[in-house]
Amino acid sequence: AGADRPTSGGSFQARGLQMTLLSATAGDGTGPVIGATFGLLALASAGMLFLNQIADGDNVCFADRIVPPPKDDRDYRYVEMDNGLRALLVSDPDADTSAAAMSVHVGSLSDPEESPGLAHFLEHMLFTGNKKYPKPSEYFNFIKNHGGSANAATGLEVTNFHFVVPPSNFLDSLERLLQFFVAPTFEKSMVNKEKHAVSSEHSKNIAQDEWRFQRLRRLTTGNPRCPLGNFMTGNLVTLANASTLELTSFWASEYTPNRMALAVVASEALDVLEAKVRGLVAHIPSGRKHPATFGEQPGPVAPSQALWPGGNV
Repeated sequence: AGADRPTSGGSFQARGLQMTLLSATAGDGTGPVIGATFGLLALASAGMLFLNQIADGDNVCFADRIVPPPKDDRDYRYVEMDNGLRALLVSDPDADTSAAAMSVHVGSLSDPEESPGLAHFLEHMLFTGNKKYPKPSEYFNFIKNHGGSANAATGLEVTNFHFVVPPSNFLDSLERLLQFFVAPTFEKSMVNKEKHAVSSEHSKNIAQDEWRFQRLRRLTTGNPRCPLGNFMTGNLVTLANASTLELTSFWASEYTPNRMALAVVASEALDVLEAKVRGLVAHIPSGRKHPATFGEQPGPVAPSQALWPGGNV
């Protein structure tokens, strides 16, 4: 699912997303973090991302926006790392499930013109190994073998990675996830396999009405130069020339920590969580701290301007 571009009411929207997490995961005194934590954490991480987008400067602090429900006795902490990454930490000693979600403020709208679907392809390739854990199946196998689950999604402006595991395996799982953003190797032997995986997703989506309506909406934005009209999923044709060199360049340019927002719920104390997170994210290359851009906005066009070659819609 994609994230819409913030409007002048973005602050309220961002706070609403965080409040969704805080309210929906709050127990009634009889239960720990609910099973859908990872989905709610994705919302929280998206909320943090909206805060990033509407910030007036690098030193803006949003810690006062964390407003837990009255009966929620868990501990919360909002932290900003030296490299610009922002994190929402939630400590729940009684939790029987721990989870984390990392959102990066880059998505399909940032695809290079010559490689539609590259952002989605990059999401897939980040699972194929990194310098510390070079085996392609390491991340998924570790989480699966410990009774957890993991997934990721590429949206229009946001790419999100999340997992849920038993508390005893949380810190090891978090370390494996954050290595995606430290030193991915983009193993060449996995390129063809992941291109086919991306293309298979597109083939699956073609017959779904939801995707057809979404495509129609994007093609009728009113501005033919708006990237909403671009093909975004990727397939074997659009990614035919996508190389590990292009992936590395896109990752280094777009996956910078000032565009990242992390949210976690775990049984560890806040000081332990913060120390672990700070130690891991400190190794993420800072890169160029430039804001994300997504091309031209949707909007009206002159009646005489064709949206399609050969005529208007």
